[in-house]
Amino acid sequence: MTTINSQEDFLRALSENPEWRAAVRAQIVGEELLQLPARFDAFVERMDTFIEEQKQFNARLTTSVEKLTASVEQLTATVAKLTATVDEIKAFVKEQKELNERIIHRLDRINDDSSIFKGWLSRLGAIDDAPGMTLDMGMEYVRTLTKGELAQMAQRAAGGDISTDDLRSFRNADVVIEATLGGNPQYIAVEASYTADRRDTDRALRNAGFLTRFTGVPAHAAVVSVRNDRDLDPLIVPGIVYWHPIPDNYMEPE
Repeated sequence: MTTINSQEDFLRALSENPEWRAAVRAQIVGEELLQLPARFDAFVERMDTFIEEQKQFNARLTTSVEKLTASVEQLTATVAKLTATVDEIKAFVKEQKELNERIIHRLDRINDDSSIFKGWLSRLGAIDDAPGMTLDMGMEYVRTLTKGELAQMAQRAAGGDISTDDLRSFRNADVVIEATLGGNPQYIAVEASYTADRRDTDRALRNAGFLTRFTGVPAHAAVVSVRNDRDLDPLIVPGIVYWHPIPDNYMEPE
């Protein structure tokens, strides 16, 4: 039996008897503190596991980020190519638009030139067939007045109530024919056009009125054309304006 008389004896007894040491520790420290090392070791183990899992997750995340970065870079390159393509398309569309505008402008000029040429041919047709047209209107052809004679008539009327523009248009009439009807003098004011419209009939009627006003001789309005606008029917059908058609083949080269 161990006898304890001093602190040294107590400490030696604890050293020599592990079970005593454990019992004293339990009494002094308490159960919770006794379990602390084991619990700490368990915590450390769990933390090691968590850190390892976190490392693996971070590795996977890094791989995903790298893949996403590569995808973004590919997308950026694709967008850059698409932007360049769009720019090329815009440049092409601009060039095509400018080309179209030049073509349209050129076609307009060709159309204008063609209209002038057709009008000139129509006037030649009116001059060439003036005797036949006069005959078709039931009169006898005498002659075709010159531009000089029309200018003299316009000059005598200058300063009156007729505008300078109307007198200029009169002296530039396409054709003015002197004819007779039953031995009586007549005039025919002719306007020629490939496709006659109201402007042609209006000029012909106006010039016929001027001829009668300037000379006191009855005058008739006529148009020479290949075809007419439909709005001329109310003037041509009742004979207010005579229409002398030009055959289509007259405009064709021989």
